[in-house]
Amino acid sequence: MSHEIYPMTDELLVKFMLDECNSIEIAEVNNWLNQHTENQEYYQAFKRVWEESKLLEPTMSIDIDESWIRMKSKIEKPKPQFTVSRKYYYIAASVLIILGLFTLFNYLNKQPSAEKPQLVIEHKLIETQKETRIDTLSDRSIVTLNKNARLKYPTTFSEKERRVQLKGEAFFSITPNKDKPFFIDASNDVEIRVVGTSFNVKSFDAYTEVVVETGIVEVRKFNRVILLHPNERARIDKEDSTITVQKTKDKLYKYYRSKEFECDNTPLWKVVEVLNEAYGDSIIIGRSELKSLTLTTRFDNESLENILDIISETFEIKIEKKGNKYILK
Repeated sequence: MSHEIYPMTDELLVKFMLDECNSIEIAEVNNWLNQHTENQEYYQAFKRVWEESKLLEPTMSIDIDESWIRMKSKIEKPKPQFTVSRKYYYIAASVLIILGLFTLFNYLNKQPSAEKPQLVIEHKLIETQKETRIDTLSDRSIVTLNKNARLKYPTTFSEKERRVQLKGEAFFSITPNKDKPFFIDASNDVEIRVVGTSFNVKSFDAYTEVVVETGIVEVRKFNRVILLHPNERARIDKEDSTITVQKTKDKLYKYYRSKEFECDNTPLWKVVEVLNEAYGDSIIIGRSELKSLTLTTRFDNESLENILDIISETFEIKIEKKGNKYILK
């Protein structure tokens, strides 16, 4: 025994969803729904598309009648009756549903919304030239930049980490936070990680150097990882992945913060190296045997000429000046 096939229009389905049908139309839709499971599936899919389209109302003004006309023009072709070809009708309807949801998803994600704010990370760049500079980060960590240094950092750190980029020399005093470690991306693929400590970093093309003042600092290059403790120094050269560690007694790394040069049995070559960094003058050790001479003293905000005079008297050596160069003989 064959069953009567009830035709259905999308206009009537919309009226049914909006509770605008009279009793005759309600009965017609119910009979249609009960006729085939395919009818119920079509109705549920049609209802989902209609309900999704209502999500656009908070962000744009929609004329429901106009929207229905546009929707109808897309999905209503010469409507086939439920015959043996209804399989293809459902396939076409499914494709339209997918396309409609995809278009809706893209539209919503492109609209500015107070519920879905776009996360924009702003960065700040500090560069020094012939002066030093002190800056406080958003976590209250304090950074002192030596001259000719560059620091890039986010104005607000992420929830998981605090990360900055350094070129040149700087001293860091990091606010402790074990749940949000502090990272420094230095030169030569070196990464420095701490949770709360104070340390000095030189980040140059030729090498990277870390000196720890307080706490523990993790230094990493590729698969090499070491932990530095107070009064330890690590150096990583550009062409070498190894990390050399040694004890440090002198406090010369502090000169640009304290204006003091504190030597403790420090070799002359090291003193000259730091003086050249500080004063920008070219001091040359003219005799190789002078390099290993050691110096224990402190220069407190002295001029370069006074410092060189003291070195000359201490080691009983002659200092010759040629232009901007000082030659130790």
